[in-house]
Amino acid sequence: MALLLRKTLFFNQIRTLHKTPVKLSTPITFKSDINYKKFDEVRPEVMKSLMSSPKFTKQLPEVGTRIKEMLDYTMHGGKRGTGLSVPFGYQIMEDPKYFVEKKLHTARFLGWCLEFLQASLQSADDILDASTSRHGQTCWYLRPEVGTSATNDCMLIYLCLMEVLQMNFGKEPYYVDLIKIINDTAMYTSIGQYLDYTSSYSKEKNNFEEFNMDRFNAIAIQKASYFSFRMPLLVSLLLVKNGKERDLTEHIDICFEFGKFLQYQNDYKDVYWDKATAGKDGTDIQEGKLSWIALTALERCNEAQRSIFKEYYGSKDPEHVKQIKQLYNEMQMDKVYAEFEHSFYENMKRRIYTLPTEGEIQYFLEILEVCRRRLY
Repeated sequence: MALLLRKTLFFNQIRTLHKTPVKLSTPITFKSDINYKKFDEVRPEVMKSLMSSPKFTKQLPEVGTRIKEMLDYTMHGGKRGTGLSVPFGYQIMEDPKYFVEKKLHTARFLGWCLEFLQASLQSADDILDASTSRHGQTCWYLRPEVGTSATNDCMLIYLCLMEVLQMNFGKEPYYVDLIKIINDTAMYTSIGQYLDYTSSYSKEKNNFEEFNMDRFNAIAIQKASYFSFRMPLLVSLLLVKNGKERDLTEHIDICFEFGKFLQYQNDYKDVYWDKATAGKDGTDIQEGKLSWIALTALERCNEAQRSIFKEYYGSKDPEHVKQIKQLYNEMQMDKVYAEFEHSFYENMKRRIYTLPTEGEIQYFLEILEVCRRRLY
């Protein structure tokens, strides 16, 4: 009876916490207009720093022109979530008595450095997936003057990032940690891309054995969690007083869950959003992607539906794609997803409220809300 009473009291406390807003002296500015504006104001400074490097000033003039055009194009658009997370993380997780405005500016600068990495990885992803558009414009590699040289450009963007970091942070005590965080992220994301690319299904390969949730989670964590959540969290904490000394076991695990959440959403959007809404064409069905929608549908299929899936999934024939979408509609996968997301969202909120400080709670709550709003 005593054990039951303790459990009841515990869950009542969690429910109370869940309903009580966290009050902080630091304002929530992650998605505010002023935060966007101040973040955007730093971009020219980052570009000016890069273009002042002797590696460009002593080159033929066309090199600098091409580099600038390439970066302007591949970094165009997007929600800037990864970059914005760095100044937001510093601002909301730093103790007010240690807060320094100059460090907030540094956090914005570092946020733009992470946007360089995103441009490099997304440009490579577009080539691998044979995508046609990104952020509402034609993919870089499909521009007639670019073509196959885009593979070299992906490396150039990454090396531009390294140059900016060395020029501006090479003498900082956290430089080695910063480089390690970014290189680890690039490694894990690239492994995730490899697993994603090699896990597609087709009737010819008949590789249903690779269609399982463990493999999906391994892809989602490495392809999305490290880049979108773990990296900006760790970079922001490099600037926070004693940030490196925190026990981040639960924080990192939440980041991994967020990455899976992002992939669930992307898989849903690929099927149910049109190009005008998503900013790019959905290709998961044609590519036979190991997606949450496909996996969950397979778990619910009867034998007749499974035969349809095996016959048509992974085909580029528009009629075959139509058959798979019809199958999803019959199984009401949009409703299945909505119920799953709601449950996932509520569970994540409960976990976040158990974090040790108000700043950490508010950081992850805000990131969770931003993720959720991607679909609404």
